[in-house]
Amino acid sequence: MTSPPDPMRMYLVLRRGAVTDLARAAELAGAAAVACVRAFGVDPAFVDAFAAWRPRPGKVCLRARTESQWRQVLAEPHAVAGDPAGEAVLAIPPRRRSERGALLKRLQAMSSDLAAAPARAPAADDRRAVSYLLNPSARMSSGKTVAQVAHAAVMAADTGAIEGWVAAGCPGRVLAPSAAVFAAIAGRDDAIVRVVDAGLTEVPAGTETVVALPPAASEALPEPLAPGPE
Repeated sequence: MTSPPDPMRMYLVLRRGAVTDLARAAELAGAAAVACVRAFGVDPAFVDAFAAWRPRPGKVCLRARTESQWRQVLAEPHAVAGDPAGEAVLAIPPRRRSERGALLKRLQAMSSDLAAAPARAPAADDRRAVSYLLNPSARMSSGKTVAQVAHAAVMAADTGAIEGWVAAGCPGRVLAPSAAVFAAIAGRDDAIVRVVDAGLTEVPAGTETVVALPPAASEALPEPLAPGPE
């Protein structure tokens, strides 16, 4: 599959050095993407852009390298998850790549290494959160991984079945299980969504990158994912 010559993209922006864990970056990106869809998707100024974006809802993860760039991004129409003065991700409503403007052109694609996501839920995590399982066979950059979790979050919110989770700010638990555990959990019937990549970047078309399980406290997760010894 080839990319359209001038695709619609939602832009996810992180500030350099502000988020150091992949799990946290991806969780915030998911929450920001859902907030962006909910806030701007019905806004007359953006409704046409969302309609054009929806059939192929691509997302690009960028990094603001300086405080000046971050302040400029904050001046754009956006939704935010987290604290803009600390850990945060901004989601900018979709626009065509040719219309992304000088500021977004200057921002770097997010590719720097972040601390790996855990294989199991942290012991102290008792939130009712969606659990995002990363496919260990899908080798992806940090920016690609963040975008894929954001895909999963928007898809989960679009089901309309977990509005309480959306109202709570889309708490997420990003896990990187072993290949055997991922395969076992991915085959369950209770997944909310499965993200299958179009193959435009990094992984082959048809690769299942993320599986999302419904909101649950950590102790309610399947045993291989629940807190406990490795």
